[in-house]
Amino acid sequence: MRHWTARACSLLRDCRRWTRQHPRLALAALLVIAAGFAAWRLTRPGAPFGPQDGTWLRVQINGDLYVGIDPSYPPFAEWTPEQIVGIEADLAREIGRRLGVETHILIMGYDSLYDALYTGGVDMLIAGLHPDSTLTHWVYYSQPYYDAGQVLVSPREEPISDMRALDGKTVAVEMASSGDAAAQRWARRLRALVIERYLLPQDAMRAVEEGQAAAALVDTVSARLYLPAHPRLVMAAETTVAEPYVIAMRRGNFRLTAHVEQALKAIKADGTLEGIIAHWLSG
Repeated sequence: MRHWTARACSLLRDCRRWTRQHPRLALAALLVIAAGFAAWRLTRPGAPFGPQDGTWLRVQINGDLYVGIDPSYPPFAEWTPEQIVGIEADLAREIGRRLGVETHILIMGYDSLYDALYTGGVDMLIAGLHPDSTLTHWVYYSQPYYDAGQVLVSPREEPISDMRALDGKTVAVEMASSGDAAAQRWARRLRALVIERYLLPQDAMRAVEEGQAAAALVDTVSARLYLPAHPRLVMAAETTVAEPYVIAMRRGNFRLTAHVEQALKAIKADGTLEGIIAHWLSG
């Protein structure tokens, strides 16, 4: 550390000496730096002479927002004779309301979602998407709007919120699920963990009710749908395995992404999002 401090001090002295010896060159260098900074300020995205967000401009002028949704995963999105309903449909409409525009939901298959976003067929995707690191060079992923990960469900009298508390006990999981994989990883870390596998997450939670397991590690959707009718069970506050759902937008639409993020943050902060989720996941 002292070596680098001494080198820095030496470079600073050399710069001062060179500036005194070449004042005109120093002034010219300072002017070039100032001009470069001014050019960056004027040409950065959103600046007067920089690239503009054409999608956000169209949204403002036309007053419409196009959202791609896959309606094959209730209660997040479902196709009814009247309209698309579910958590993601309600969220899309609420974001449009917060932006002061009308939301148009476009129905599409899961495999065609990113194609529609890339070609400009939709402005955003709300379809149970997880962040994909291979697409982040052109796709912007929002903050999560729901965590569909694996969560512990245990008896209300003996709640378990952490896998470490299951050392020497039995955990019930859905066969071949991410909870099953997580339990196997924990089994290698704990002294003793017995894993009981079931065909359905509901079967795993029923095993906890019947005293066959200390806790069940199941997805949060199944847990939230199951628990209202089974008050003897309680769900942990935090997921053991996170699986966040995010909104996908084109990275170049920097104005749109900023306004959507702001709207989503407000929807979460004032309880609107939790109200939407509770409405559809109330069992």
